[in-house]
Amino acid sequence: MSDFASFPADSVPWLAVNRLVSDYNARAGAHKVDKLVLIESSVGVPPDKMIQSNLWMLQTAAAESKILSVVGNLDVRQPPASFEQQVAQLSANKQWVGIRIGAGIFRPDLPRSFSTILPNVLTNLSLLTRRGLKIDTLGIPGAILSQVGAAMPGLTIVMDHFAGKPETFDVEDSWRADMQAAANYAGLNVKVSDVHKLSSRAATGKAAGLTQFQPVADPTRYAPTLEFLWRTFGEDRLIFGSNWPVSDAGGLSVNSIGLQIEILESFLTGQSVVGRNKIMYQNALRVYGPRK
Repeated sequence: MSDFASFPADSVPWLAVNRLVSDYNARAGAHKVDKLVLIESSVGVPPDKMIQSNLWMLQTAAAESKILSVVGNLDVRQPPASFEQQVAQLSANKQWVGIRIGAGIFRPDLPRSFSTILPNVLTNLSLLTRRGLKIDTLGIPGAILSQVGAAMPGLTIVMDHFAGKPETFDVEDSWRADMQAAANYAGLNVKVSDVHKLSSRAATGKAAGLTQFQPVADPTRYAPTLEFLWRTFGEDRLIFGSNWPVSDAGGLSVNSIGLQIEILESFLTGQSVVGRNKIMYQNALRVYGPRK
């Protein structure tokens, strides 16, 4: 986390500690990972410190050869002139490949839809598209993101952490329909990260939050969800990720990196070697690789 962040340490003491690449490498399974992508570390950072927070991420990446690139955090709702100035400053570093955005892009007084996205957001996303930058997303329906992509062809979108799927082994009808709508935009990808959290309801009786639990290790339980994503998005639009250190919600005694690799590798043994390589690393290199 950036030193400017205000993560709720009292409520999540196991997560509110320093975690850097040396800590990652000390985890079982980390030796199987050659490169990492740092996805925004800016929870609770005030606007006047956001640039410094992004620069800290880039400094960390420069000092750690294992970090491939950085997905930062900027307020995409701000006036286009100031957003463009910030993007210009940060994108001078080729390891800064885009930003992550969330449900705050919508008007708060209306249901979420393409038409209720705040005006500056689409203008600013258009700038990212022209500059060859991408967005990661959390909490935004896939059907809406597909419309965003259609409005600005060329924008690369990644829906993080199973694209908002409820934490169960089922393929829920509403999530299925949203993913099928999302797949209509060819530039939209799904990150299969934190896969073991799908077992939280089976393990605890409730959806995963920020409480640690013992995940189900049996890889076959995850297969229906993975099979659906494979059929819907194909081998070119799925990206493996761990979401570490948040993935340690699966318990401090759990090898959350190695466990997730084992679950994905188990599923992918039934697919082609080409598809396995794309999902486990090649798609990430294409989407997150530093800009030329």
